[in-house]
Amino acid sequence: MIFKKIGRAICWVVEGCGALLAAAGVVYLYVSGLAWLKSGIWPSYDLQSLWDAVQSQWPQIEWKGVQKTLDLAPAVILKLPVWIAFLIVGGSIYILGLLVDLVLDDSMYTTKNSK
Repeated sequence: MIFKKIGRAICWVVEGCGALLAAAGVVYLYVSGLAWLKSGIWPSYDLQSLWDAVQSQWPQIEWKGVQKTLDLAPAVILKLPVWIAFLIVGGSIYILGLLVDLVLDDSMYTTKNSK
């Protein structure tokens, strides 16, 4: 019983983190819209720009075939706008927390009714 309550509390924290991450995407979309209204140019800030801004390097492998695959595989993902990535990841985390919470909630009610 206590483990289910702890699990539900963890699920609520996961849901909150997912909601905050998705909200960050919405806020970024709002700020981009304001910048577009002010300057007339939509600010294109994609995941590749974010990756470069944190000064992280892409892994380098000596095998040329593997390096080409490594460079081409995330090309589509790295071109996503940051706000879409935040919405997708945040929404996924929120849904995961919600589903686990529902499973724990369901199992809690079935054990109470069966006694």
